[in-house]
Amino acid sequence: MKISSFILCLILLSCGNQQKETPQNILSENSFINLLKDIHLAEAKFELHKTKGMENAKNELAHNYSTIYENYEITIDDFDKTLDYYAQHPEQLEKIYTSVLEQLTKDRTILDQQ
Repeated sequence: MKISSFILCLILLSCGNQQKETPQNILSENSFINLLKDIHLAEAKFELHKTKGMENAKNELAHNYSTIYENYEITIDDFDKTLDYYAQHPEQLEKIYTSVLEQLTKDRTILDQQ
């Protein structure tokens, strides 16, 4: 009977909420939040500049993407893998985008006050 109780306890404990670690080649949530913020700012800049000339705006956007990836020491493939990973974990992705939106809103409020 003691063995049965022990086995039952082990089974129940093994079914508990297990934290999954982010794979090694995937950016952490904090890094991904900062990267997405920078990307959204670069894309907003593109939207503003495309009225002055689409070709120049596209070149500037491509340069900004390269600079962002370089700053985070990643490749476009690393970005795509990270985005795919978080897309498969929608709760985390929602949390990430909420943080990005909060940071962008905070930055805008600071700029509006200046």
